Amino acid sequence: MPKFHAQHLLTEPKKLPPPDEFEHHFGEYDPEPVKTLLSWTAPSRPFRKKDRSFYTTVAILIVLISLIALLAGQLLLVGVLLSFGFLVYVLNFVPPEDIRYKISTQGTTIGDHFYHWQELDSFWFTKKDGNNLLYILTRFRFPGALIIVLSPDFEEEQIKTIVARYLPFHEIAPRSLMEKWSEGLQKHFPLENPHS
Repeated sequence: MPKFHAQHLLTEPKKLPPPDEFEHHFGEYDPEPVKTLLSWTAPSRPFRKKDRSFYTTVAILIVLISLIALLAGQLLLVGVLLSFGFLVYVLNFVPPEDIRYKISTQGTTIGDHFYHWQELDSFWFTKKDGNNLLYILTRFRFPGALIIVLSPDFEEEQIKTIVARYLPFHEIAPRSLMEKWSEGLQKHFPLENPHS
């Protein structure tokens, strides 16, 4: 019968060395420490207060299309158009709240949402309604892209240098067919007076 040597419960256990004396071997990979690179507060979405002509034009278009839909017996379409009109009013009349943006060595934070660099695809800059924007494509179906309102305190080149460490940069902003169609329509049929 084999002999078993059990350590008595009252004996003092062997002391482990402090954590800083352990050697970690990661091969060639040296993990980057978690560090905030940039942080600022800005509106949650691009915003520019529209003039009265914008709301008048949108209202006229919705009323005309709704009348055509009523004559065609499409009551559901009328409901959709009224909902769309309300959404346009809210997004363009009510200013957005300010939220905190953060770019770190691990990813980017927008308000309460964090996106790791591995979940993101590429980025570019654009301007809309007087705001400088950073667009970041994601690897998700939704949201397909993150729209980050930039702070005037930071230069675009400074942000580009930091984000380009982790993601490829688009020199020319990619635009979908819908965006091109929308821009062309807005150019030929503006919803606001040109002087505004």
